[in-house]
Amino acid sequence: MLPFSNPRRLKTVAVGVSALCIAGVVFEQIGRYQDRRRYHQIGRSVDIGGRTLNIYCSGESGPTVVFETFGHMSGYSWSAVQREAAKFTRACWYDRAAYGWSDPAPMPRTFQSVALDLHALLHAAAIPPPYVLVGGGDAASHIRVYHGMYPGEVAGIGERPMGKTLRIFRSSRARGGLRHLPDLGPDRSDPDGERIPKPRSTPTFGLTSEQQAELDFLSDNPTAPRGSELCAREESMQQVRAAGNLDDVPLVVLASAAQPPAATSAQSSVASAWNRHQVEQVQPGLARLSSCGRFVFLDNDVTAGAIIRAVLDVAGASTSPEK
Repeated sequence: MLPFSNPRRLKTVAVGVSALCIAGVVFEQIGRYQDRRRYHQIGRSVDIGGRTLNIYCSGESGPTVVFETFGHMSGYSWSAVQREAAKFTRACWYDRAAYGWSDPAPMPRTFQSVALDLHALLHAAAIPPPYVLVGGGDAASHIRVYHGMYPGEVAGIGERPMGKTLRIFRSSRARGGLRHLPDLGPDRSDPDGERIPKPRSTPTFGLTSEQQAELDFLSDNPTAPRGSELCAREESMQQVRAAGNLDDVPLVVLASAAQPPAATSAQSSVASAWNRHQVEQVQPGLARLSSCGRFVFLDNDVTAGAIIRAVLDVAGASTSPEK
């Protein structure tokens, strides 16, 4: 008799396999819980339909400023800037799915997935529009897709005294002069969410060394590989193109080519050319997406102070009587 021709043995094996699967899920959840308990949650978890996203807000009145992240980054990266903005208006940062204290989401992830999540989060958290959306790098693409999907929340400034507005910031210089993309090597992580022993450093503004360590962990937590939009990059860019322009939304694009890499090697030469292309063509083109767009080139690197000044500028424009 073959080993699995006996129904009782087959049932026993099936039960054993099921138990192993359940045990694996339980151990994964315990590991995730222990990792996230390493740092006390900042913000609150909001249910958006079977999973939760973390959001932190402070400040009163005015259009709500929402800080958006991209790639390998927890929303906590904006905490120092958000704190300053909250002195003048209501301001929030949040964790995209799988980062910080937010739950993972179904894969693959796209820019549209991010926009859908943010829309669901803001409404579930009872944070009404208008929104001033602030982001850097590919967060600008998230914002463009959000505007295309929900123009009534981020556009039509002339429609009411408190006009709806959008804000995009984009720096020309990331780490090493090139856009910082996740690099999942053998000692990092895999798509199944194995533990990541050495968090990567995450770009930010104005955090202390202790806060930076916390940010690096939140950005490189065990679920982070499930939050990347890189696996569906082309689909995401199609969504950006389909979103169209930004109409007459107040828009400022901040750029900097501070400390560009010297062209002393093939790599630095490529980085320098990439920066020039961003500053001379890409970022001015972003500003032209809106008839009220403005391109601001900074001699020094983009700082928290520069961002706050720009936020106040746009927030004021969105509440001016003529709008």
